[in-house]
Amino acid sequence: MLSGAGAVALVLGYIGYSEYFDHLHRIHQLDFGPRWTDCLYNSLTLFIPGNAPTRTGLPIWLEIARFLAPTVAGYAALSGLYSLFRDQLQQTRIPFMRNHVVVCGLGYVGSIFLRQLRDSGAFRSRLWRRLNVVAIEMDPANPLIEVWRSSGVPVIVGDAQLKRTLHSAGVQRAANLLAVSTEDAVNTQITAVARELATGRHHGELHCLAQVGSPHMCELLRSQELNRPADSSSSLDFFNTDEVGARLWLQKFPAFDAQSRQPHVLISRLDGLGVWLVRHAARWWYETRSEEVPLWISVIDDDATTRIQALKDHHPAVEEICRFVHAPMSHRGMHQVLLQRHIDEATPPLTRAYVTAYRDEDALETALKLRSALDAAIPLVVALSRTQGVGRLINDASADGGFGSLDIEMFPTLERACTPDLVLGGSLEPFAEALHNRWREEKLAKGDDAPTWGDLDESRKASSRAQARDIKVKVQKYGCKIVPLHEWDASDFTFKREEVEQLARDEHKRWIVERERDGWRQVHGATQADPIKKTTPYLIPFDELPDDIAEYDRIFVREIPKILASAGLQIKRRAQPDPDDARATWSGWG
Repeated sequence: MLSGAGAVALVLGYIGYSEYFDHLHRIHQLDFGPRWTDCLYNSLTLFIPGNAPTRTGLPIWLEIARFLAPTVAGYAALSGLYSLFRDQLQQTRIPFMRNHVVVCGLGYVGSIFLRQLRDSGAFRSRLWRRLNVVAIEMDPANPLIEVWRSSGVPVIVGDAQLKRTLHSAGVQRAANLLAVSTEDAVNTQITAVARELATGRHHGELHCLAQVGSPHMCELLRSQELNRPADSSSSLDFFNTDEVGARLWLQKFPAFDAQSRQPHVLISRLDGLGVWLVRHAARWWYETRSEEVPLWISVIDDDATTRIQALKDHHPAVEEICRFVHAPMSHRGMHQVLLQRHIDEATPPLTRAYVTAYRDEDALETALKLRSALDAAIPLVVALSRTQGVGRLINDASADGGFGSLDIEMFPTLERACTPDLVLGGSLEPFAEALHNRWREEKLAKGDDAPTWGDLDESRKASSRAQARDIKVKVQKYGCKIVPLHEWDASDFTFKREEVEQLARDEHKRWIVERERDGWRQVHGATQADPIKKTTPYLIPFDELPDDIAEYDRIFVREIPKILASAGLQIKRRAQPDPDDARATWSGWG
């Protein structure tokens, strides 16, 4: 745009000077008229302030050019100065930032998070109306540094494992820290240093979220953190993109519905995403099936036997509910799986196919082969890590009727997983959503209106997230521990009646403190809360609550085991000592 305005000014100046010199030539009756070089030279001098002619009666083209040219030159100069000192100007914003997000690592995952934070509009500062985010990147040659600096995001080049780097990013005033480097050890170290810097803060809590590539390590770290005492100045959580992506993948494209009698899904490649897909699908089938019917899973993978066995070894409960059919990743292997029903009459027909691979190109190739081999009525969805490249090819072809005619659906795993909701809620986001859905079911059963999770305003989502974070406090109160889920009936764990009553009271006290801190007021005589005016009739002691409102808190406590189980966690109660055994201690866990 700037270069276009400069070209217009030059052309207008040339035309204007041509007319101006011709006029002078006729008045003074000179033998030689103006040359084109004279017009060009004088047109160029217009870009230097003070060089334009000052007499009146100039041609209109020259009048326009003598104002436009210095304006373009001035704007270009200011733009150059801004580009030269932009990084320094962006750095000056950081000390004034409050409750911002610090993103450590500008790889592909970090860039997706930044784009999602930018597009959500919920992370813009009130004062500057700019994205309230600071990024840290160790590699100065990373091209994404310039990309995000040009978007207005301050980027600090340095090691986020060092206190001085995190301090310069304002972690001590931030609301969220996201560690998404490519190394698990680096991410955990970043969060440890950040929590140390946040110790003793009095305004809000720093929520740290670290990416962990190893799913088993992620489970162990998460359960370990859930069993630590709560810290008022910071919290720590861990996530695995395969785990989050598989859960969201199944929500978008369920493996079965309420009417399913004998679901049979096909999964190509039992990689990290495929393993989590099996685990989530098996868990949901266990919770929804009405009869002792297995979930059939056909696996197409060159290393299918080894990977299926590893899955069973790490998660024995899967073997109790799933029946596996497998074949190598080849044309013959695919047809072997598809013909299995004709070989074994006990194998039900396929109901859905999922395709995943480390490389998007391999995933697309497998999806095309399967689509040509499968019955057209069998839905097929392919998971891709990027929307560009192969993902764009599928989108463009679908719009033209190409892939659309083959009924291939695409699921962008990283874009669906790396969202602002994950930043705010972490791995506890499913807990918060489950808590809201349980409350919503109760409201709908009574004929009351209740918004879905997607329709909730941010303040009420934040309330559900705070309730989910407090689950660890309630579990620890009566000598219980949260561990990775290994038993399908873990959701059958029950708190004692007196425990339910006390924990319900604790929950109501926590809720009152949260509401008062958020500016809510007690209104007597009202029948329901008003989220716009922030008024409620329930900022009263638990014993004074209406029975139906008090029951909400009891229901929440009873649902805790099921909520944890849905996220791959379970509660273990401390083993009771045997009075007849003098060696019994309180150190063991049942």
